[in-house]
Amino acid sequence: MTGRATVPVDIVGGFLGSGKTTLLRRLLEQGTGERVAVVVNELGEIGIDGLVVGGLGFGERMVELSSGCICCQLDTVHFEIALNELCDDVDPDRIVIETSGVAGPGTLARRLADLGRPLGSVITVADTANLDRVLAEPIGAAQIAAADFLVPSKLDLPETRGLAATEARLRVLNSRALIVPGPVDQVGLRLLFGSGLPAGPAGRPGPAAERLDRPVRADRPAAGAAAPALDLESVSWRTDRPLERRAMLQVLGALPPAVYRAKGVVRYAGASVPALVNVTAGRLQSQWEPALDDAAGPGGALVFIGRDLPAWRDGLLAALDACVASTV
Repeated sequence: MTGRATVPVDIVGGFLGSGKTTLLRRLLEQGTGERVAVVVNELGEIGIDGLVVGGLGFGERMVELSSGCICCQLDTVHFEIALNELCDDVDPDRIVIETSGVAGPGTLARRLADLGRPLGSVITVADTANLDRVLAEPIGAAQIAAADFLVPSKLDLPETRGLAATEARLRVLNSRALIVPGPVDQVGLRLLFGSGLPAGPAGRPGPAAERLDRPVRADRPAAGAAAPALDLESVSWRTDRPLERRAMLQVLGALPPAVYRAKGVVRYAGASVPALVNVTAGRLQSQWEPALDDAAGPGGALVFIGRDLPAWRDGLLAALDACVASTV
């Protein structure tokens, strides 16, 4: 069972009518390989069919789909209690929360931080057919600026601005976020709603780091304005020795732009509890997690996901090796 406090929470935002529901419906129908609980504003609007499972004390009807995903509404007044109930009753690997079309993600992100919950991704759906209207609204511009991932929607409509023009406009407000055009395929879903802690093979004896390269690719037929297929690769790193905290945070805080995600659990030299680390599109989070003490091991395990792996793999692995503490 995943520890209640360590379940990552993703935020999905976007201006009114941007296509958040379409993205969430794809997530619910296709899944990501994890048990994902999706919290929506209006359960009736999502338009899904599934098994109605037991209601939460501070939630409304809860539906379980064949993909393994759960869809529900929560009582926003008793938000903390409702989230805890959701974790206890459903045991999700990840929670995805839809914000309203006129809400910025910052308020929810701060609320999650106050509750000690790790923020996974901030995903904003950008309406390419009404982009000028969206960007003219302060909240619409704020939603774009806060995103880790931007999902241009409605690229198949005649009135769309097109992907190139949309990207140019979005980059003025947000140069950091990765742009993942819709409709999002399964590889894209796994990137947006990334897996939790790395579950690599057991570490081999000795202090040597373990290095595993794995391609993550999907084919998408070329049609109209559809984006090219995501061509992602991942590399995992593991050590059985503690790490120097300052050196590790410097490495994680200066990852190449082609590294879209990094995540894992590490144990720093001299620390009594391990730390959960997560980098999403350049945004670094690191927090102490006593609940992971038994599972953390003596050193650390990290996985990095991105593109153009040969260009940065060797340099990154060498930098990680240099973070291993010389003495325990």
